[in-house]
Amino acid sequence: MIQEISIAQLDPRQVKQLQAADAAANSNISYSLEIYSSILKQSQGCLELRKKLRALQFKNIQASGKGINGLLGKVTSVPFMFGAKAEKDPEGSLVKAETLIDKNPANVLGHEMIAEAANLLGMKETVVFAYETIRKIHPKNLKFLKDLGNAYLDAGKTEKAIETGNEILKLSPTDGDAVDLMKRASVAVAMNKGKWEESEDFRAQLKDEDEAQALEQQAKSVTDAKGLEELIRQTYEKVEKEPANLTNYRQLSDYYQRYGDLENAIAWIQEARKQEAGQGDVSLEEKERELTIEYFDNSISQWHQTHLTDPTNLEVKNSWEQAITQKKLYEKSQLESLVQRYPNDYGYRYELGVNLYENEDYENCLSHFQLAQRNAKVRLDAILYLGRAYSRKNFYDLAIEQFSILKNEIQVMDDRKKDAIYELGCCFESMGKKDKAIEEFKVVYSADISFRDVADKINAFYSQNA
Repeated sequence: MIQEISIAQLDPRQVKQLQAADAAANSNISYSLEIYSSILKQSQGCLELRKKLRALQFKNIQASGKGINGLLGKVTSVPFMFGAKAEKDPEGSLVKAETLIDKNPANVLGHEMIAEAANLLGMKETVVFAYETIRKIHPKNLKFLKDLGNAYLDAGKTEKAIETGNEILKLSPTDGDAVDLMKRASVAVAMNKGKWEESEDFRAQLKDEDEAQALEQQAKSVTDAKGLEELIRQTYEKVEKEPANLTNYRQLSDYYQRYGDLENAIAWIQEARKQEAGQGDVSLEEKERELTIEYFDNSISQWHQTHLTDPTNLEVKNSWEQAITQKKLYEKSQLESLVQRYPNDYGYRYELGVNLYENEDYENCLSHFQLAQRNAKVRLDAILYLGRAYSRKNFYDLAIEQFSILKNEIQVMDDRKKDAIYELGCCFESMGKKDKAIEEFKVVYSADISFRDVADKINAFYSQNA
């Protein structure tokens, strides 16, 4: 255990050194950073000094013109060992973490290492500070906000925990973890006021039965999370013993995904692909792609929720749109690489065609949809997209051929057939063949009056005739 202390409690010589470093912070920032870091290594419990160091590190980055965003590179390729090393040497882990942060103050894994090691050492305020710093780097990340809320609760900062719970609910209104966090914090407030912990019948002193059950359920959730952490530790030990066994890497990635830590889930798959047996494993490559897409989807969802709560904030809207663009660019680059390496995998051809189509690259998507028809699983969808692409290029006669194939070949009036017939009608409409167009629209209307705007087209037709 390490006691958390203030600067005033340090050795007088260290205090003098810090005073000199404070005075030089504006004129010689490198000197001040060196003094702060050196003394912190000797006195890891000085939270006040750690905060001063962190503030100066970020100030130094801002002065260099990079800013925090400039340091948030791609998903990490070096996995965080989730306390496996911290348990053996938590004080050493603090030093290593500070070294990582010194190189890059926005290194989230470094701050997570500090939180884990500080927790083992009983430095609860330091745990809180570590997660507060992460929040500055990733203010909308739900997992980190939940970690912060739990750190506040563990440190006895119940009001802060409730505020954080509210913050999470603004981003994700139905988040059960946030609701449970606020309930636990509320119960903690009541317990502190009424000294419920001294009661023989704790359950009877809760406000009602529902609140008691909610608390029990939360305890179960915490147990589940702890169970995952233990599984992660055990599996990491297996990786150390059998570094060539890909099964352990896959298992670690799966545990991290279930834990809600996609960055580490991706990192462990990346580590597996570095092993000799994993370098040619297509399933690992596909798993990394799926996880990264999920990572992007989460980011898009978070920005979207923020945009809904503050629709006039242009910065939030731009971030949301940028996240969508980044996902599409990632998907395109990955699919192009896959198609180049596996030209006869027509499933990848179809996916790339869809990506190009959605980016309005109608010319280049054509060949991929043509080839994708060789894959029975995606054949009908490829024909539908091929017809759409022809239609968007105003090649209506070619588009009609594709839509007619689907109209005749699909026996059940499902959404795909309705889509094909509707698009067929639109082609006739664009060619000025209104009678043929309305006949197609009638087919869709008879099957599903709510499909797209087919009801408006039918109503307009009969209104004109009337």
